[in-house]
Amino acid sequence: MRFGTWLLATAALAGCANSPTSAPTARVAVGGSSTLSPLFAQVAAETGVPAELLAAVSFVRTRFALVETVDREHAGESLGIFGLPRAELTRGAALAGVTDDAAIHDALASIRAGAALWQDATGGARDLDTYLAMLGGGEITTVLARGISWRGVIVGAHRELSIVRGGGLRVDGDHHGTELVPASTSNYQVASRGVGDIDHVVIHDTEGSFAGSVSWFQDPAAQVSAHYVTRSSDGHIVQMVREKNIAWHDKCFNTTTVGIEHEGYAAHPTDWYTEPMYVESAKLTAYLCDKYTIEKARGPIVGHGDAPDCSDHTDPGPGWDWNHYIDLVRTGGAPTFAANGVEVDAPAMMTSGDQATVTIRLTNTGNTTWDLDATRLGTAVPQDRESAMFVDGSWLSTNRAAAVDASVAPGGVGTFTFQVVAPDVAVETTLDEAFQPVEESVTWFGPEVHVVVDIAPAPDAGSGGCTVGGGSSGIAVGLAGLALCRRRRRR
Repeated sequence: MRFGTWLLATAALAGCANSPTSAPTARVAVGGSSTLSPLFAQVAAETGVPAELLAAVSFVRTRFALVETVDREHAGESLGIFGLPRAELTRGAALAGVTDDAAIHDALASIRAGAALWQDATGGARDLDTYLAMLGGGEITTVLARGISWRGVIVGAHRELSIVRGGGLRVDGDHHGTELVPASTSNYQVASRGVGDIDHVVIHDTEGSFAGSVSWFQDPAAQVSAHYVTRSSDGHIVQMVREKNIAWHDKCFNTTTVGIEHEGYAAHPTDWYTEPMYVESAKLTAYLCDKYTIEKARGPIVGHGDAPDCSDHTDPGPGWDWNHYIDLVRTGGAPTFAANGVEVDAPAMMTSGDQATVTIRLTNTGNTTWDLDATRLGTAVPQDRESAMFVDGSWLSTNRAAAVDASVAPGGVGTFTFQVVAPDVAVETTLDEAFQPVEESVTWFGPEVHVVVDIAPAPDAGSGGCTVGGGSSGIAVGLAGLALCRRRRRR
């Protein structure tokens, strides 16, 4: 649904301080309302390790949680806010002057331990590029390039970085497009299985990070593996064991099965079981079912906890959406993103320099869940323009106002909350800022949503300078179509 043709008042800002050629850029490394945000900044000041790097590593590996898991079948050890193996955590704790227990259970000590470890590894570097190279880039670079918005932690987008697809050597696995990252030959059985030899697909979760699972399956001491591992943030899949070989993923139910690991923790399904993961995994499972004549249904497609094996595992747990997953498998993983039912809560009037909160609500009318961080509100008309109302530390970037506040299943209502600032004007001006939902790296969808605010000059504003609207050069803002959205305007 579109609201007609709009002439934006922001166009009149060309040549002013907030014009597209001199729009404000992010300066706050890590912002937001979370109590973790100042801790990342504090440790960055102490060590020189960039705060956004610390936040990005924690997001990628643990979603900002303090974890303590030792899963010898899925991912090895994952400890503290960075999900470090025991040896690395112990070394980092010693360098930081904190105990191992504190580095696991106390957020500040845990951040200090990781920062000390990486500061030592880089010889005390202070620039982001050095740390990204040391950590291998990949997903960390990708999330920094697009920014992070997660439970009150906001990391502004580093738009100078490139989005990284996959990572490492690009070699196709058995399923076209997957990346082949071989497990240690000590961790699976060489075989020659084909059609008729494979009759089940087993769904697992890693109980650790994607990188931790890949590393664990490459460790000869692990004595475990899976055929495929799927990443939470974008659904990227690596193949670690060829399908013809027998991966050791399900105790005594390995011989006739293909195992797919999914990054995440069964106890926190909404944090880890994302729509990109469901979609890409479903495409893989649909391919496996077609190739090996497996029925696309529960039973032949089974969770580790439901498999007729001799293990006591319960993954992927009750939070795995089996109905949605099987539906995606049957349709080959085709998602639909859609929205309507617009509601805007924004101030009707502001004075130049003032800040205010804007809340936008939209109903999810597609067949996919909107994910924390991935489902965002971008600037529209035109898409990806730089906004004059950008607030550093609140927005992800000048063209991304906010991510959805919580996961939203089909039929639910999603909320986007963000701060805006009234730009400098010399005369009273009507400013129309347009936004639209976007599933990052997938598609724009839903209606354009307009925030229309009357802006008064600051009390000490002079009579000259640049104006937005008003006078002989003012811009007429079309208001046709506002009846299509419900707006609660407050004064």
